Amino acid sequence: MWKMPGSSGALPMTEWPRLRVRISDRPDPWLFCLVAVLATLGIIFVFDTSYFVSTSDFGDGYRMTVKHGVSALIGVALLYVCSRCPSDFLERKAYWIFGLTLPMLLLTIVPGVGECANGACRWVPLGIFNLQPAEFVKLGFLVAASAWLTRVSDRLRNPIYGMVPVFGVVGVLGVVLLLQPDFGTTALLGVLSLLMLFLGGVPAWQLAGPTVVLSGIAGFLVYLEPYRVKRLVVFLNPEADPQGVGWQLRQALIAFGSGKVFGQGLGASTQKSGWLPEAHTDFIFSVIGEETGLIGATTIVVLFALLAWRGFRIAHRHSEPFAQLLAAGLTLLITLQAMINMGVVLGLLPTKGIGLPFLSYGGSSMMAFLAASGILLSLSRELRER
Repeated sequence: MWKMPGSSGALPMTEWPRLRVRISDRPDPWLFCLVAVLATLGIIFVFDTSYFVSTSDFGDGYRMTVKHGVSALIGVALLYVCSRCPSDFLERKAYWIFGLTLPMLLLTIVPGVGECANGACRWVPLGIFNLQPAEFVKLGFLVAASAWLTRVSDRLRNPIYGMVPVFGVVGVLGVVLLLQPDFGTTALLGVLSLLMLFLGGVPAWQLAGPTVVLSGIAGFLVYLEPYRVKRLVVFLNPEADPQGVGWQLRQALIAFGSGKVFGQGLGASTQKSGWLPEAHTDFIFSVIGEETGLIGATTIVVLFALLAWRGFRIAHRHSEPFAQLLAAGLTLLITLQAMINMGVVLGLLPTKGIGLPFLSYGGSSMMAFLAASGILLSLSRELRER
């Protein structure tokens, strides 16, 4: 436990002195540049990959790019606002921030309100675009979980204060998400909850049981839905259903193989023109591999690795427990989702509908990840050289 200089006694976390942050304090330039590069590449590749489907579905090849660009502009505004929110403000308003995301999530399962596509009702229509509340629920959950775990930091060995509240919230969110259905976000929240509890101070041996239970629940949910079972079978044996469930993965791998080392050239992908389903969303990384080759795909991986470095650096160097947890959680959210998406596209994980942060088409995702980046930038303002 941290001690005041020259003091023999320790202060509880809730009484630690807060940093006073000036609005002129400089945010992490590395993090800012990385986010800017990824978001810019996202707009470029969304235009590249969505032109064909946008033309065939709407008769306007630029429609999806324009919508994505508008979302990016809103996301930049959110980034700016969030980059001005100090950690003590976020900690005080944490439960309000989380609470604001819940009504929108519930609206997705209200008949006649939620917007449905491809058998899933995950969106709320807001006129010019559809909002996917789950993207913001992940962000709100991390803010609230960080605040709670900081508040009860001295009692986390007691499951009543640590695991029960966090898993209880994840359970409620999971029920709503599975009604949409959105198994991927549910699983991601489960993994994030385990990692946040561990980072918050819950002993690893106490998390062993919940990990087994959550894994069992995930397996049972897979068993309940035949299409999830088929995806798992195809993951274990890609040749099991090459013209059906395995088609998407096969086309993604063909795209990567066609790209070789240097790629076919920007805009030269053939897989995006009707062969690869969801080329502009969940499988955009495969088109990047086809057009820019191994070099381009590796560059994307390096960009996310650098972002992870800067994010965890903020968590390590910050003096406030809440900010440490939140910075680590946000960094995990971005990098874990990126790793899962890349793993799916490369056939290393079963196929699941999770987009690539900053790069996949999706206005809600772009806005949420830019907001998360803004919070990280705000936390980086509070660092002081040691």
